[in-house]
Amino acid sequence: MNRKLKYVDFESELRLLKSLKSQLLKNGLHAGNTVIITVSTDYSSVVGQYLRHALTHEREICDGFGIDAPYPDEMWDARYISALKGALANHQNSFRENNKVLLLVEAGVIRGGNYQFVTNHLKECFNNKVLTLTLYENKDSAFKSDYVGEYYDNTTEDLTFWWEEENKHWDL
Repeated sequence: MNRKLKYVDFESELRLLKSLKSQLLKNGLHAGNTVIITVSTDYSSVVGQYLRHALTHEREICDGFGIDAPYPDEMWDARYISALKGALANHQNSFRENNKVLLLVEAGVIRGGNYQFVTNHLKECFNNKVLTLTLYENKDSAFKSDYVGEYYDNTTEDLTFWWEEENKHWDL
């Protein structure tokens, strides 16, 4: 079965970013109490950058950093786990002592495996509250994010962003 293209243009992406920003601020999240962790930086850096600036508080930009996660044709092997642990060790001073909320952000959650893995790891290693946000989430994802811009159906739609180039990792 061929899935139809779920094309996300710049205006749609920006609309969801603004909506999610409003929800976060309404719920009291800002640079003074939150650190943004961009998961899958190759697909989600726009989300992380926008939200780090959007949650600026008292003229202080939100702390944040990114981690890379496996593609669908890869797994959480020693390389990815080492990089995850290294990033957390390098940035733990920005959230550990002051117990900031760890807000994971992604452009799209399709299966949910990466969010599940990173969330479990954070909860094992730190006492900080962990929240998750995505612009688009597959309605059948194994992981359910705390903040979702919009749901879609991965069985009938192929989520594709305006900036995305076709690559071999999705040839399943």
